[in-house]
Amino acid sequence: MSDEKQQQTEEKRGRPLDLSRNRVILETTIDLLAENGYDSLTIEAVASKAKVGKGTIYRRWSSKTELVIDAAISMGRYEVAKEKLNKNQDLRGQLIELISLLFLEDNKNYQKAMNAICNSVSWDEKLAGSMRDAFYWRHRNMLESILEPYVRENQITNDDIELITDIGPALVMYNIYSGNRSTKADYAERIVDKLMMPIILKQV
Repeated sequence: MSDEKQQQTEEKRGRPLDLSRNRVILETTIDLLAENGYDSLTIEAVASKAKVGKGTIYRRWSSKTELVIDAAISMGRYEVAKEKLNKNQDLRGQLIELISLLFLEDNKNYQKAMNAICNSVSWDEKLAGSMRDAFYWRHRNMLESILEPYVRENQITNDDIELITDIGPALVMYNIYSGNRSTKADYAERIVDKLMMPIILKQV
């Protein structure tokens, strides 16, 4: 749940919401995911380590899944990418930079936490669906903003955009899941040069 929505909900209940606790709770969730995995994560454990009451967490997140999704989003760096992406470079450059900003994370703790989530997505349908809902449209909207000037010229279809949207995160998540955890820029370049650009330029 976004900070704004949380604030509105609490105001309706007549309670002021201390939004500074959100970051502490999310970082604690990330730490516990990295340490113990998704299965072992409990609201009780997060509350204890973050030094807050369980009610404080449940007023913000109604379930463990919702909490983990927001923790994952906080690691996703979408706001950072929006601010830092250089729109003055060519299409190839923008796509490489976007993947690098969003997914090639140097933070080892974040990598372990995302690996823990990825390990559980394969069997937890609710988590898998929530992860896709949370990340897919954020990523697609950013890609569409980059591709928009090229859609007509290159005859980029909705199916093309859907496939391009899936390629980056799918490969990077697999890279993490398989244990390679590559954060080198040339990995993003290979994804763009060998998979994304051929689709855009209709070379497949």
